[in-house]
Amino acid sequence: MNKIVELLIRAIPYPDQMRDFDISQDSVEFSWRGTRYRVTKSFGVDEVGDGVLIGSDRAILVRACIDFARAKDMS
Repeated sequence: MNKIVELLIRAIPYPDQMRDFDISQDSVEFSWRGTRYRVTKSFGVDEVGDGVLIGSDRAILVRACIDFARAKDMS
């Protein structure tokens, strides 16, 4: 899961605004610019709101940043 954290820091704009990382065996949760996100080890991304996972436009955008960074790492 540490590799996912490293990827997130490289992939997401303004990584200095990422806070409150919570790392478990199968996911990483973190806050970024006022919103809480959950990224699974299969790189699924959801917004976390009041304990409920939400497939929001912002979560889709975070996933696109991750996919771009992963593709860049592979080239």
